[in-house]
Amino acid sequence: MAESSTPGLGDLLALFGGANPFASIGKTIDQFKRGVNDFLTGVETFNATMESLNGVTVRINRLLDDVEEPIQALMPQLTRSIKTADAVLSQLSVPVEKITPGLLRLADTLSSPGLINLPREIAGFVETLGDLATRLQPLTQMAESAGSLFGLRPLSVLRGGSTKAQPTPAPAKKPAATKAPAKRAPAKKAPAKKAAQTKK
Repeated sequence: MAESSTPGLGDLLALFGGANPFASIGKTIDQFKRGVNDFLTGVETFNATMESLNGVTVRINRLLDDVEEPIQALMPQLTRSIKTADAVLSQLSVPVEKITPGLLRLADTLSSPGLINLPREIAGFVETLGDLATRLQPLTQMAESAGSLFGLRPLSVLRGGSTKAQPTPAPAKKPAATKAPAKRAPAKKAPAKKAAQTKK
């Protein structure tokens, strides 16, 4: 009896012909490996990013700890300054409200047409006075000539002004009195008895 040979894997693959169905499975496994490797590198990158974020968070916490105490100490002063500014503004608002109507009335008065035309009217009045002076000049000359006939002073003397007052002379200085030399007092003579005692 001849032994029957059991079909192997090669016989099974021979049934599919020339195409190997396991070749595509191998490619799929390789692609899966590359995908897993890419996923692992992404996870490592994410871990590095999280570590850097943790470092930034630690720095921010330290900065807040350093800044918190000065801010807490400064807040009462800021509140007092704000309250003082509010009090000053409230005190100033009352006088400003009282002055505002007067300022508005003053602005209305200054913007009135009468005050606007006042410089022109003054200029016209001055021009009128100048014309009047020029027209009265012949009359004044006639009056001066008539006054000179009667022996009166001309008006130009009156317009010239008064003569300047002469300065008063300074008083003469008195000569210094010479002092007489003081007389010397005569020297006192010692008694003869004291002189004799000193000789002994």
